[in-house]
Amino acid sequence: MAKKTILEDEKRIITKIRKGDKKLREEFIKKNQGLVIHIAKKYAFSPEILPDLIAEGNMGLMRAIEKFDFRKKVKFGTYAYFWIKRFVLRAIMKEFEILKIPERYHEFKEKFEEINNAYNLKYGRDATDEELSKELKIPLNIIKKLKKYSDDFTIISSDFYNGEKDIDLFDLINTKKKKTEGLWDVLRNKDILNKIFERIRMKEKRANVDIWFEVLKLHYGLENGIQYSYKEIAKKLGVTRQRVHQIKKICLKKLREEWEEMKNEGFEEFNSDNS
Repeated sequence: MAKKTILEDEKRIITKIRKGDKKLREEFIKKNQGLVIHIAKKYAFSPEILPDLIAEGNMGLMRAIEKFDFRKKVKFGTYAYFWIKRFVLRAIMKEFEILKIPERYHEFKEKFEEINNAYNLKYGRDATDEELSKELKIPLNIIKKLKKYSDDFTIISSDFYNGEKDIDLFDLINTKKKKTEGLWDVLRNKDILNKIFERIRMKEKRANVDIWFEVLKLHYGLENGIQYSYKEIAKKLGVTRQRVHQIKKICLKKLREEWEEMKNEGFEEFNSDNS
């Protein structure tokens, strides 16, 4: 009942703001300043940039007010968090572009991903910060700093915010909440992986599923343990690096969906001793 009352109050306030109630808008922004400042402080890499991040966060808050959908069973604060963070991280990315950091960052991110993939396939877990530091030959404190932005920057890639595309952040919230455990177990089990792709082939008759599988095998080293970068895979398959990244995303999405469907159908999970 309390949650329903909160949602009704938020609907009433936001409706009035959208109709032009400037006083209520100022009060609402002031009420949510704590959230904006919290997020800005979390991602500020220097004190000098904090005021700019707070200003960008407020822009994100305003965009959340514009886009919030009352039909969704989500509190405004939860929804606003994603918009505020999106604008804050976008500001940081722009700052990084000025400092000529993107090339180094993206190089790190790709190597970081490759090492984690290798550890997941071999040990069933991500590499620790210490292991990443040793593998990448980068000081531990730098590893921790770069990791802080690693996951969050994925949601503000150029294809996400260039041109201000109409992104439904409700979908992003739902994606964040989805569990992905078991994926690495599936990738390590050739029998189940082959069965999943047989099912995908039956459903995706117009798609080149073999290319999807090839990208997955090369990227995660499923065939011979050798992992290839996006650039190397692109060269092998005669496509662009961006296309390889796109195929991988599609493939993992389909793989997760099919695996969940198989489990819902009562498919018996594989034994832990399967390779």
